[in-house]
Amino acid sequence: AYSSKVFRVTFLTLAASLAVPLLGATVLLDCPIDPQPISLKEPPLLTGVLEPNNKLQKAERLWENQLVGPESIVNIGDVLFTGTADGKILKIEDGEVQTVARIGHGPCGTPADEPTCGRPLGIRVGPNNTLFVADAYYGLYEVNPGTGETKMLVSTKTLIEGQKLSFLNDLTVTRDGRKIYFTDSSSKWQRRDYLFLVMEGTDDGRQVSLPHSI
Repeated sequence: AYSSKVFRVTFLTLAASLAVPLLGATVLLDCPIDPQPISLKEPPLLTGVLEPNNKLQKAERLWENQLVGPESIVNIGDVLFTGTADGKILKIEDGEVQTVARIGHGPCGTPADEPTCGRPLGIRVGPNNTLFVADAYYGLYEVNPGTGETKMLVSTKTLIEGQKLSFLNDLTVTRDGRKIYFTDSSSKWQRRDYLFLVMEGTDDGRQVSLPHSI
């Protein structure tokens, strides 16, 4: 019985000593990212405007279960506009949530669905009260908030300086509406792969300018 116990312990120890390196090698070989070294600056002191407070504890949740992951919010007068995780551009008027437009199509709800569903992120109002929307998967759009008509300005299939647009994120429009600046967070990773982007630490994000006629 003693020798049998010793054999089992020895066998399990050998198995573990072989399994751990093999598992590590498998993880490394299958790892989709190529991590880069990064150096972070010392964080600022939490004083002045950065001093901790509890103001958000008094916040009120609005339109709960009606808005799925609203990202950026703008207003035209008393009407609010936002893009949500189910690929919709919504307006909120007099407390009622309505769909203005949809750039992608269903199904929605999982990371695998995002490239077809679409994910409107940044949204801004132009000088003529049209909406400019950056969809992470489809591109940059101009949207008529009254009719819901959408016009593609830049597709994510567009190559800029030889690199594709993989992760459109946010944007801003000049006061005269003649130029749009938007960000592309990565030329390699899509929005659904944002954890890979964070862990890899590459600096392939860009700010792009686009002339616009009004």
